[in-house]
Amino acid sequence: MAFLEGTKKYGSRLGLDSIRTLMSELGDVQTRLPVVHIGGTNGKGSVGAYLSSVLTEAGYRVGWFNTPDVFSYEEEFRICGVPIGQERLAEIFTEVKAACARMMARGFFHPTRFEVETAAAFLWFCEEGCDIAIMEVGMGGETDATNIIERPLVSVLTHIGMDHMRFLGNTPAEIAAVKAGIIKPGCPVVTVSQDADVMSVIEERCRECGAPLFISENVGSENSNIKNGEIGNSGNKNKENNWDGIADVSSKDFSNIVIKTNLHGIFQQENLSCALKVLEILQPQYPAITAETVADGIANTRWPGRYEKIASHPDIYLDGAHNEPAARRLSESLDADFQGRKIHYIMGVLADKDYATMADIMFTSGDTVYTVTPPNPRGLPAEELANCLREKNITAVPCLTIKDAVSCVLGDATVDDVILAFGSLSYLKEAREICYRWEKDFKTGKEN
Repeated sequence: MAFLEGTKKYGSRLGLDSIRTLMSELGDVQTRLPVVHIGGTNGKGSVGAYLSSVLTEAGYRVGWFNTPDVFSYEEEFRICGVPIGQERLAEIFTEVKAACARMMARGFFHPTRFEVETAAAFLWFCEEGCDIAIMEVGMGGETDATNIIERPLVSVLTHIGMDHMRFLGNTPAEIAAVKAGIIKPGCPVVTVSQDADVMSVIEERCRECGAPLFISENVGSENSNIKNGEIGNSGNKNKENNWDGIADVSSKDFSNIVIKTNLHGIFQQENLSCALKVLEILQPQYPAITAETVADGIANTRWPGRYEKIASHPDIYLDGAHNEPAARRLSESLDADFQGRKIHYIMGVLADKDYATMADIMFTSGDTVYTVTPPNPRGLPAEELANCLREKNITAVPCLTIKDAVSCVLGDATVDDVILAFGSLSYLKEAREICYRWEKDFKTGKEN
């Protein structure tokens, strides 16, 4: 871990030359792995979680690389859903460290932190004999270290929106062009319904590469192979804006079954549809993917920190929405799930995010927001975020610590209210631990 911490000083360098040299030092192990490559702005982790769970349920040995971590560093590296152990992590990074030293001796730049992590993931999955690896893009796509993959089984592009503009571009089309760089000649591509300018970029890239394009239809749409269930979770039966996580699947490969997911939020309609389309494409090569393993795998999918309910009375949710498109989807889910209920907010963001636009999407005049400073070098000070919110006539209370924010919001909320802590993933671990302790103490006190 000290070695990994030391790699931060090498910053971030977009491009594939360094990762290619590093992987060469490690025997180009990535060429031995069948890979599903996932890019996009939001939803990458959810789609990866669904795929990992279903493929594991089907009996395959599944590697999954996903960043950033939320609750422990080891969770960035999983096999069959289980994070890497600390001793095994040390062994893998020792091998990567030695390869970096050999590169330096030959006059090359030292790889960046993300390049080191990407190499470690490939190495571990190969050494453990994974049947398939799910690799998530770190940022962008074309020049991301994971894009060393030459022949993915499927290239996946989840919803694309405005984020990382300093590196990727100032319009959705410019950002889409970078993210579409993971599309490879002749390899199938799965994407979701995108804005017209984004979709045109993806379609053009697929034409150039001769890559077949599959567009998944959202749950509940007329053209979807997935239909809404009948039971709502909030008393709102309007199926245009409410989804209970239950879906009937009637496609050629997955027929006459009901799928239930424990992942909350109407944005999971899109992510689930995307994952199912990928599984359909994989099924001929992975025949143990059946209607039953799909249903069980989706039902068993867990994705902590993403619209995750962690306590009741009041209901407490955590969500890692940290950019404009994610905030928009989170707001839509709140409107669908909690009409007529008061929502109390905790918000912490990084300074390089468009937090002013996020505030416009999430809040209305009269809302109360407790602001926190995420434990990240790029964390926006709580006071600065509070000032931004006050300019929008939103009641904002800056808190010195995350514990203070949780204590304040619990003091304000009634048992019928909803509490949402959202924004940067970097502070959700502490918020979750504090809320867990509170709920345990609350229940103990109630029993006594």
